Amino acid sequence: MEIFCLNGYANEKIQLELIDILGFPEETSQEGGYDIICRLLIQIGSYHINYDKLYSATGALYRFSDELKSCYMSLKGKAQYKLLLENDFAFEIEMKRSGHAVVTGSFQERPDKQNVLSFEMEPDQSCFPSVFQKIDMLKDLYGDKFGVKK
Repeated sequence: MEIFCLNGYANEKIQLELIDILGFPEETSQEGGYDIICRLLIQIGSYHINYDKLYSATGALYRFSDELKSCYMSLKGKAQYKLLLENDFAFEIEMKRSGHAVVTGSFQERPDKQNVLSFEMEPDQSCFPSVFQKIDMLKDLYGDKFGVKK
């Protein structure tokens, strides 16, 4: 199940797909919600990452979605996707003065190696509403950060 896809121009994208949900929300995640395993796809410029075992949490996705909604509606501010304890994959969407958005972030497959991909792209902002909708679908399926469904 696709969690979100941020589309850029010239076939650039950052995509996260749900592979598995782990445990119970009150017992597992430091982030709030369920711990999840995802597939990460990053295609930016000539760089390409296809990573099949990214650990994340529904709480981090819910925070990101809420921040992105606010930025999208006001055309200002920042939305961050990051985990509280892990830093292998993180990015930020910032709304600039001109109303354009910029995504900056990094991915590091192994914390014991210094190989880090830092990236930047200009997203097509028309994809933002589908990001909110897909993360809201995740909330409907698995509940809020305490597992409580709407």
